Amino acid sequence: MDEKNSPALELAESLIGQPGSRYRLPTPALVLDQQALDRNILRMASRARDARVSLRPHAKSHKSSFIAKRQIAAGAVGICCAKLGEAEALSRAGIGSILLTSPIVGVMNARRAWALQRASNAITVVVDHPEQVDVLVQEAERSERALDVLVDVDVGMARTGVASVEAARNLARHIAASDRLRLRGVQGYAAGGYAARNAGALG
Repeated sequence: MDEKNSPALELAESLIGQPGSRYRLPTPALVLDQQALDRNILRMASRARDARVSLRPHAKSHKSSFIAKRQIAAGAVGICCAKLGEAEALSRAGIGSILLTSPIVGVMNARRAWALQRASNAITVVVDHPEQVDVLVQEAERSERALDVLVDVDVGMARTGVASVEAARNLARHIAASDRLRLRGVQGYAAGGYAARNAGALG
């Protein structure tokens, strides 16, 4: 995750236009054609608009605040992150509206999620078990803000998520019972990526 004035960014910028600079880059390194990148970002944003869906690209494919900012500027509603560390780095780099797509498990991760919420007020987390909700509520005393939460639903990939509609409804009710958590809907993962629906999808 690149950040303003980081040593890695300063080195990369110093090599721009220098003959043979590609061989001086510390590896692994992300090297791209910026014009092609911008064309692809705009093409994906256009397809999402045409389909009347909101686009939230996943940062795990590039791990770059530079690219995330360009995606948001082109129309993305925010960014997805698989791990708390990714979300923390992007938040420090000024990225808002981050969806953490992996369920929050354990006290330490709950504390980190609330810390992100205090820092940006633009974090959404997912859960797939009542104990995860309980830990988030327990750690809520450390923050004055509410935290947005999605119910993670297994739609057939057997990765994470509740396995039935009834389990999803029960978990949604558990979330809604806390005045420190805001139930925002459901998330499901299929081969093409993540999809989220608002809370009305739970009936």
